[in-house]
Order: sequence, then C-alpha cells, then structure tokens
Amino acid sequence: MRKEYDDEDEIPERRHSSGKKKKKFGWVNVLTILLVVVLVVLVGVYAVINHYYSKSNYVSDDKITINKSTEVETESTGLTDEETDALQSEILNETQDIELPNNNNVYNILLIGVDRRDKTWYGNSDSMILLSVNKDTKQIHMTSFMRDLYANIPDVGVKKLNAACAYGGGPLVVRTIEDNYKLPIDNYASVDFDSMIDIIDAVGGIELSPSDDEVRVANNYINEMCKLRNADASAHQYTSSGDQHVDGYQAVAYARIRYVGNSDYQRTERQREVLSKMMQEMKSSSVTELSALADTILPSVTHNIDQSTLMTLIGELPTILSYEIVQSRVPYDDLYSSKGEMLVPDFSATISRLQTEIYGSTTVNE
Repeated sequence: MRKEYDDEDEIPERRHSSGKKKKKFGWVNVLTILLVVVLVVLVGVYAVINHYYSKSNYVSDDKITINKSTEVETESTGLTDEETDALQSEILNETQDIELPNNNNVYNILLIGVDRRDKTWYGNSDSMILLSVNKDTKQIHMTSFMRDLYANIPDVGVKKLNAACAYGGGPLVVRTIEDNYKLPIDNYASVDFDSMIDIIDAVGGIELSPSDDEVRVANNYINEMCKLRNADASAHQYTSSGDQHVDGYQAVAYARIRYVGNSDYQRTERQREVLSKMMQEMKSSSVTELSALADTILPSVTHNIDQSTLMTLIGELPTILSYEIVQSRVPYDDLYSSKGEMLVPDFSATISRLQTEIYGSTTVNE
C-alpha cells in the first residue's frame, strides 16, 4: 500500500536498498537545510576537541557511488526523449566553454535538505542552498536552487535537480550543480528534519512575522509534527499572526509552507528567512553556549568538512557573522522558462549573474 504524505512535494522518488550501507541523511522535507548554518557557525568551536569531532557524521570520501542495479522512480520531466536530447544538446553547447571561478577568498558550502521517509534510499534533496562567504566583498550569499530545475546529472541524464541526491547522495548533488551552474563547491552538509526543531529551541527560538494565512497552514504542520513526536500540539500552536518570538515547531512549520503566496518560490524565501534569523541569534551566543549547541547538533549532521577547515573557521567566525547577508534564488525571475515539468534557466545569463553576485568583479585569482 502506498504511504500517504501531507504535502504532494514530499512524496519521495524511491530508491530501494541494495544492501549497502548508505550515508546518513534524514527523512526530512525542505526545512532541514536550515540547521546547517549552525554547523558552519559552531562546528569550528566543537572541532577543537578531537573526541567531540569524532562524534560528527564526517564523510571523508567524496567518491560518488551510483548503484544502477537499484530502481529509482523519478518525477517525470514532462518531455519526450527527443525533446530532452535536443534541450540537453542546446544547453551543453551554450555552457561548455564557461569556466569555474577561482578565488580563495570565497568559500562555498552547499546546504542540502533531504526528503527521506525511511533508510532504504538516499532521499531527495528538495532544498538546496549554496552558502557563499566572500571575504573580498564582506558578504554572505544565500542562493536557493529550486527542486524542479533542469539538471543534467552526471552518469544519470536529464532529471529534475532534486533527483541527484536520490541517485548519488550529497556528492552527486555537488557535482551536478558544479557541472550545470559552473560554481566550485568546497563542501556540503546535510542535516535531519527532526533535529531542526530541537536546534531552534536550543538557540532560543527566532523572531518571525507570519501572516494570517501562514499561521493557518503552519498550525496544520505543527499538529503533524507533534503527533510524530508524541508532543502536545496545543503547547506549540500559533495563536496570532504578526511579529512574535517562535519556538522550533513554529519556525519549522513556517518554513514548510508551500501553498501560501507564490508556491515553492516563496517557500525558498521562508527557508532563507529562518536561516538568516538563526544566524542573528547566534551572534549573541557565548562560547559556552556555542559549544553546548554544537554538542547537540553534530551527531545529526552529515558533512565532508575536514577538521583542518573547521579549525580555520574558528578565528573567522566573528568576522563572518558581521558580513552583510544577500539572498537570491535560481531560477531568476527574468531568466527562465518552463519546459515540460522543469524550470529551465537561460544558462549563459544565469551563470554570469551567479558568478558576479557571489564573486563580485574578481572571479579569478591573479
């Protein structure tokens, strides 16, 4: 019998187990990505002590493993094979000569939110946010890559972008975005949806200002999450709209909202808003509080950030947290078309805009 889900976008593209041990990705929906900011901000403090670092889900081998003997049910692209081949050829011709930027003063980490309801498959990366720290421009860029974007997935073919994780986990998502959108990605990280609630509570909650419609939909999600965790939903329900301090359940429910406003486009805005508010809360945390929070989150984070890199972040955290936060989303409003069931960017213009936004005028080291 097919399992029912509360939101149509949460229905997974199943990947059945081949018996091999999979990387630990949560059973989450799009919200889980927001927790990763805590990894970037806190894990450096945590990494000072090797005993604690060893408790994290560090992935030392980035090798992409695609088990083609397992069956993957993916969402239709809405195009025939002939249409797909023609589109793929057109995009490859358009982008093949574009080089990846190279600037050591820019650090890119891909934050992956994985939708997985059991442990027999990799899960869909229905939320992907590239967090870029630019020391030259003194900015932090948050760039959402939407789930329905066109993607020519290496060794798989043309699918929606969110299918990359189902075929090869985090490493394949990284390579797919690098190949398609010409952005070098230093690291990736993935976290668990259920942990997101606890982490926001550990931070002390955040400030949000939901509308009446958002409150109505969010309360439905709160009911569902509380039922799964055997919690009292009445203790976490929104009672009003407008400016307020919210707890983990309320913040996660807010970021899950898809059918208020401009569908998935506006949902990515809510995700980035919650991420930004979490970063604001972190600015006032003491070292002791940061260490305690890191102790809570690291066991739930899967990442490929080596300890040396984490140590480097320690001395940079105060400076990084003072940077201006800039948000954007791919596809850009004026640079895409819908073909079949996919969002297809104007790749040449999109890549140029992405590289300029993230790297500024200097994209290559002298």
